[in-house]
Amino acid sequence: MLKTEDFWATVIGLLALFGVWMAWQTGSPLAQMVGLNTAGLHWQSFATLFTFFTHKWDAVLLQPIAFSLILAIPVIFLSLDLERFLIGFVALFLLALVTFAIAGWAGAARFELEPPVVALLLGLAIGNTVTIPDWMKPALRVELYLKTGIVLLGATFPISLLLSAGSTALMQAAIGTIITVGVIYGLGRWQGLSHGQAAVLGTGAGVCGVSAAMAAGSAVGARRQEIYQAISLVILFALAWVIVLPQLAMLLGLTPGQGGAWIGTSELADAAGMAAASSFGAMVGHAGAVIKAFTLTKVIGRDVWIGLWAIFWTFTATQHRAPGAQPLSSEQAAAHVWWRRVPKFVIGFLLAAGVMSFLTLQLTPVLRHHLLVPLVGLRTWAFTLCFLAIGLNTHFRQLLAVERRVVLVFSVGVMVNLVVGYVLSVMVFGGQWTALH
Repeated sequence: MLKTEDFWATVIGLLALFGVWMAWQTGSPLAQMVGLNTAGLHWQSFATLFTFFTHKWDAVLLQPIAFSLILAIPVIFLSLDLERFLIGFVALFLLALVTFAIAGWAGAARFELEPPVVALLLGLAIGNTVTIPDWMKPALRVELYLKTGIVLLGATFPISLLLSAGSTALMQAAIGTIITVGVIYGLGRWQGLSHGQAAVLGTGAGVCGVSAAMAAGSAVGARRQEIYQAISLVILFALAWVIVLPQLAMLLGLTPGQGGAWIGTSELADAAGMAAASSFGAMVGHAGAVIKAFTLTKVIGRDVWIGLWAIFWTFTATQHRAPGAQPLSSEQAAAHVWWRRVPKFVIGFLLAAGVMSFLTLQLTPVLRHHLLVPLVGLRTWAFTLCFLAIGLNTHFRQLLAVERRVVLVFSVGVMVNLVVGYVLSVMVFGGQWTALH
């Protein structure tokens, strides 16, 4: 596990939690300084922005140092070039400052351009017009930033809410993923796709995007090209849904809880879903309820199915192995496969939720809010870095180089998932999600 970003994201998130707790206990301003950003500034003139950086220059200098020191440990264990990572991270950090400045502009607030959305658009614009230098690429660790952000999200998530609404989220996620994977797999086989490709496409759309597609691909011994095509389609639809889903949720008049649950059931990736949920939350003015519903259905509900589908596809692979497919490991027993494939950051999320709920049990709502402010700031930094990395890594020309029948199968499945998610979030479990606060 020391060689996985999954593990280190959990470690970083939990260390950040305890660091913020200790800073709050001792009255130190360091946690507030490290989590600071300009996203909520609502500036209307460059003078206001300049004044902010003039007054907070010490925090701006502290942030890249603190982030670099924390990230250096996993970088070493992941066998990355530390020097190139640090140089690239400084460049990524500067782009994040630009992102927060844009998101903090009063005009951006009118269009609900939250930092993750701005980061994605800025990253896509740069990544598709400029060649990213090799020295910057080691710092574009999408999974590390994303999963760290999700663990930090757990620190602000009441464990009582998980106990009260978790069963609904798990049931909705189970129904959604089984129907979506089944539709795509069945349609794919009817269209002449191999067992492996149909399994990868279905799992990528029905569970957790890129991670699920890669896990399914490994389990069934899919060819590299089949996995790459699924990943391309996941990214393409996930990016589109960041813009489309919040607008559709507003158009259909969904409540914050219903909208968050629909996004959590329909989005194809955690990062894109978080951006869409943040955007819809800004539109309706209840970001907390939207993000909670999204987290319950996506992170708690759907992500755990990565391991379960990996087990299922492993057991079916022996009957469907194609010539030239990757050999399956002899140690792929059910328990081993589940533990290897299950997202460790989900465990980190639950630990963070439980620990912080215990630590804040006796605090008043005001004191709890002051404690959580730096954690929310750090979470925003993690997701912003993640979306910048996604945008910089995404090239539209590569996304469009996919077989027509593969696009058809995947698109039909995604639309089915969208409809099923709406029915479950509004008609079946709508009352429970509306009551979520």
